[in-house]
Amino acid sequence: MSTSLSELTIWHRNLLGEPVYDKEFMSYFGASGAWQISRHKDVEAVLSDHQTFSSEYMPKQDDNIFTRNLNLADPPRHKLLRSLATKAFSPAIIAQSESWITQQCEELLAPWLAGGEIDFVNDFALLIPHRVISKILGVPDHDHEQVRVWITAVAGDPREIGMEIFGRSMQEMSVFFGELIKERTARPQADLISHLITAEADGQRLEHLDIIAMCVAIFLGGYETTKSSLANALFVFTEFPEIQQHLAANPGDIPKAVTEALRLLSPVRGFPRIATRDVELSGQQIKKGDLVNTWISTANRDHDVFPAPDVFDLNRPNLTQVMNFGHGIHYCLGAPLARVETRIAFTVLFSKVKNIRVKDKSQLQLDKSSLVYSLKGLPVLFDTVKP
Repeated sequence: MSTSLSELTIWHRNLLGEPVYDKEFMSYFGASGAWQISRHKDVEAVLSDHQTFSSEYMPKQDDNIFTRNLNLADPPRHKLLRSLATKAFSPAIIAQSESWITQQCEELLAPWLAGGEIDFVNDFALLIPHRVISKILGVPDHDHEQVRVWITAVAGDPREIGMEIFGRSMQEMSVFFGELIKERTARPQADLISHLITAEADGQRLEHLDIIAMCVAIFLGGYETTKSSLANALFVFTEFPEIQQHLAANPGDIPKAVTEALRLLSPVRGFPRIATRDVELSGQQIKKGDLVNTWISTANRDHDVFPAPDVFDLNRPNLTQVMNFGHGIHYCLGAPLARVETRIAFTVLFSKVKNIRVKDKSQLQLDKSSLVYSLKGLPVLFDTVKP
């Protein structure tokens, strides 16, 4: 698929409409055939009704730890898992990380300022969230690259990488986090893994396998989607130079600018569900057991909700309806952290450089992923801001 905003716009327009069953569609865990849900009202309806559209769409497998994570759980289990994990993402804890995140952004940008060129994905966007989520979880520095390889494989398109690689990556990552959990049980530290081991809600604690699944889910969400958010937002900003100038002068507008940019080029493709009963949705009969794929990226461009959906509007009045972080009980647990990371990253970026433009749009490629829109690279040129 092209990375051109105009071509992506045409693609989303063609997809936008009533639910359609696509028997050729393959989900990231290998299942084929699913209803494609694209209109904002339909996506919202599916994600709001967990009793009819269950998050437990992936068959439970003892050798696939991912099937135990909170994103694939319905209440009451989901409520318990989320309440135990939420405590680790409190505003106070996130606020404590802000100065460190700022330091990391400045450190990563510094070597490239004199040359006026950087691959924003590989030299910055994938490194910031990786460092942040590794620090929060407690992943040792020397293991960062290996975990990144596993996460990239898990987020990949099974039609391209094959289910064997997906399964092996999940198993190896489970062993890795299992060993870390044993170490933190014996010697607790000030990190999320240690917190998850001791966290308690209603007298209950997470089981060992649940903690492993939580680590995988948090790393996947905290790394892959934030990396894509940074890259996609900058790509959109390069299409609108006047926005760059405005944000440099008005950094307080960065959060809403990022939200609008990601409405245009969402990092998340969509969220799967499975029907628990026969149900009608916008005139279509969905059968019990049918897989349902909600297209967040297309719902964000629904003209019935977002007038002039292909226009970048910094002052769009209903940005709260953008669904980049999902909707309903599964609204992204790490959304507050992701917002802080993107706000700090672009605040630092626009204070150091200006006139950012893509070096060669014809060379841009998307990663093969069924979960996210993720650029393989984003080489950009820029002018350095004089002190």
